[in-house]
Amino acid sequence: MNEKTKKILRAVYAVLITAALIVAGLCLIVACVGIYRSGDRPFSREAVAAAFGGIAAPVYAALGVILLGFVLSLFCPSAETERKPDMLLPTWRRLTARAELDDAARRAVAAERRRRRIHRIATAALLVIGAVVFLVYACNFEHFHRSEINSSMVKAMWVLLPSVGVPFLYAVFAAYDTRASLRREVAILKGCPQRAPTREDAPDGHLLTVARLAILAVAVIAIVIGLFTDGFADVLTKAVNICTECIGLG
Repeated sequence: MNEKTKKILRAVYAVLITAALIVAGLCLIVACVGIYRSGDRPFSREAVAAAFGGIAAPVYAALGVILLGFVLSLFCPSAETERKPDMLLPTWRRLTARAELDDAARRAVAAERRRRRIHRIATAALLVIGAVVFLVYACNFEHFHRSEINSSMVKAMWVLLPSVGVPFLYAVFAAYDTRASLRREVAILKGCPQRAPTREDAPDGHLLTVARLAILAVAVIAIVIGLFTDGFADVLTKAVNICTECIGLG
């Protein structure tokens, strides 16, 4: 496929995704306004479900266009992506397999890998700690009172925000520092003698595409199974409960 055809496909997709998201967003706004102006307070779950059920088609259409964009990115990558691929990880893998390290280089490489391992452990630990803290708070039903549900939810959010925010901020820092560590290790490996490449060193260029297609297939199968087993009804019920009981529509 030539570059002109790819540009046309990407332009058509840009129009489709823009139109689909605008239509879905407008339908959602209209449904919410209709629920609010119906005057039936507190709003019943059945009324909210009926109002949102009418916008299922444009929302599913928008999701379908998003999935189409994922497939399009696999087979029609942009020229910028083709010209400027991120070669840091492939270069690191190639040099790791072929570099012949002396003692000093081995110690330096071990220090960089230990640094990245500490980041992974710390990120996982912060996530676990945050989840445990919030679950302990949420499972204590004395923190939630029906007569003061709004203030109870605000207090819960003050517990949730640091529980999620601290791991998130550290994960962002760890991601940047991990990339810098990889660059330093690549520089160390480039300064070492390289042995001749072998057949085992050749990367499998189709492995990533196969993995992405497999994930896409599993996602599509899961969506289809959910549609045929009325799984979307459970999700809709939970969404209605959140809107009517937590956010304050009820």
